[in-house]
Amino acid sequence: MKFLRISVFVVLSILLVAGCATSRMEKAPSHTVLYAMEDGEWGNRAKIVPWKNYSEQCRISRSLFKQTGKSLNYYIHADDENRIVYLIFEDSHSVSDWVNDFDYKAVSYEHPPYTIAVHGGFVHVWQSGCQTVMQELEEQLTEHPSYQIVITGWSMGGAFAHLASEELNWRTRTDKSDPVTGKKAILVTYGCPRLLYGSEMADYFSLCVRACYNFAHVRDGFARLPPESWRFFVPNRIQVGQNDASKEMAHVRYGEKEVYDGIHVNDAYMQTDENVSIPVNADNAHSP
Repeated sequence: MKFLRISVFVVLSILLVAGCATSRMEKAPSHTVLYAMEDGEWGNRAKIVPWKNYSEQCRISRSLFKQTGKSLNYYIHADDENRIVYLIFEDSHSVSDWVNDFDYKAVSYEHPPYTIAVHGGFVHVWQSGCQTVMQELEEQLTEHPSYQIVITGWSMGGAFAHLASEELNWRTRTDKSDPVTGKKAILVTYGCPRLLYGSEMADYFSLCVRACYNFAHVRDGFARLPPESWRFFVPNRIQVGQNDASKEMAHVRYGEKEVYDGIHVNDAYMQTDENVSIPVNADNAHSP
């Protein structure tokens, strides 16, 4: 009975993601970054806001992504104007991706002296190509040592963004037992499924990044998978879309400014015009 329940859940979830992926392909722009709106059109929101720079960065043409390992697709871009190195991961784009999306078995691997517990399907793909991705990223950071690091992704790409952020921190630590001694990226994701496992991961992961923003549309069912009761979570989840009246599938709405109505970011590096707290969902404060 338990096997039947899980099988039905996985089939329905795959159908949901298949629909999202199809919509995503139809909307993908043909150039690298979109800056269709001037700052003034965003009212008193931040001059540099995730949904303008980062979300649009995630909507680059599929042809720009490189592939390594078992369908790990990524793109690295040095933004000289804003002095940022972006590492961007592609969303689900194949049947094998959807299978990995719903491989919910928690898997542990060692980053001595820490043991990392995560979603099995995502770590399976990540470990198949992380060496290539991290080597290219480290080359960019060597070339641009003073640039900020932003790691971002939409949907499944958000899961890889989490794993890459922790990997970068671990690889660059001067003291492997102390995350403070490693490089820290700003992590920004959209519609990311839950992937870290167990409440003990929350404190550890917060030490590995400079800041973490996981934007989740209130109607995005994919961002609520796997179920929280299975002990998976994402840190610092920010609920958006409360005022979004569009009938379009919520999972493909993250590039639209109305999704972020009333949401502001008050960190200095985001250059906000006013200090307004962002509503954070306690996804990382669940009971074990």
